[in-house]
Amino acid sequence: MIQQLAQRFGEHPSVLAVALSGSRGAGSNDDTSDFDLYVYTFGDLPVDFRRAIASPRAEIDNRYWEPGDEWVDQSSGARIDVMYRRPAWIEDQMERVLVRHEACIGYSTCFWYNVLHSEPLFDPRGWYAGLQARAGVPYPDGLQRSIVAKNYPLLRRNQSSYRQQIELAIQRHDLVSVQHRVTALLASYFDIWFALERQPHPGEKRLLKALPPFERGLVCAVLEAPSDSVLASIDVLLDELDRRMDHQQPTHNATVDHVAAWVTDLERAREFYERWFGAVSGPQYRSRTRDFTSYFLRLGPVRLELMHSPLEQARQAHIAISVGSRSAVDALVSSMHAGGVTIVSKPRVTGDGYYEAVVADSEGNLIEITV
Repeated sequence: MIQQLAQRFGEHPSVLAVALSGSRGAGSNDDTSDFDLYVYTFGDLPVDFRRAIASPRAEIDNRYWEPGDEWVDQSSGARIDVMYRRPAWIEDQMERVLVRHEACIGYSTCFWYNVLHSEPLFDPRGWYAGLQARAGVPYPDGLQRSIVAKNYPLLRRNQSSYRQQIELAIQRHDLVSVQHRVTALLASYFDIWFALERQPHPGEKRLLKALPPFERGLVCAVLEAPSDSVLASIDVLLDELDRRMDHQQPTHNATVDHVAAWVTDLERAREFYERWFGAVSGPQYRSRTRDFTSYFLRLGPVRLELMHSPLEQARQAHIAISVGSRSAVDALVSSMHAGGVTIVSKPRVTGDGYYEAVVADSEGNLIEITV
């Protein structure tokens, strides 16, 4: 039945490929699993064409998540979920993680997993087979570092971290907010966990089965904890994650986190890099303790920090190097101090949530050493 559906979709000239994915494509399905069909098409398929293929009682053109149709096959009782994608979009998703090494807040590599663990049912040009071949590469080091860098500070390092938000929600007896932030914390936790395992993220279902028994128990303790003890369970979970990161990411894995420059006109400088280099700007940061504002702009795998203060002249300011964890920052700075390196500022948490120290290199240039 599924093969016949794929062939019927393939009769339309705009359809490039049809693949079976989800738990059935990955071989992890059970009796409750539906059939996820991904139809890759160059244009919108006519609704009448789709309705003719589907069950008479199908929900056609749902657009709550990905555009799609859903129905229950009357003869077999199987649930069918059809989703429509553009080939260029999924190709860009592969480029995002495998080439540009761009992370998300949770679920960074789900589409990579989706492509890897799927079965092409209609692929006359071999396009989907080529896409899967491109996806079948080792886990990139840069992608691992990017996922950790984007998600790890949100767990409990930053002032607006999930743990901090959960604590505040508990204080105001906001149970809905507690639930929401715990879910977000676990999403980032799993993104980091799969990155450290060098495995693409399988998505939101059956995640506990992917964990070893010890980590599974820690996550279950968070899920089952009442609000007055959930913070303690979260800290146990994140302490274990910290230990693993300290063990897995030694200081010689240092990478450039960002470069920085002082500017006289912050908005003009931001617009310059957005216009001419396609930079993507984050929100403006404004210090509460001094006259200082800044933007972080994403330029490929490296970020550019544009900074403004009336007391500073326009110039290059510093380079920031990430070493992976707080303990790695502490250990490296301690070794550098013993080796005679000038320590400009000892490790501390900055106003915008970074754990960092500042040292001077052999020429007096400033280097921020950060997580």
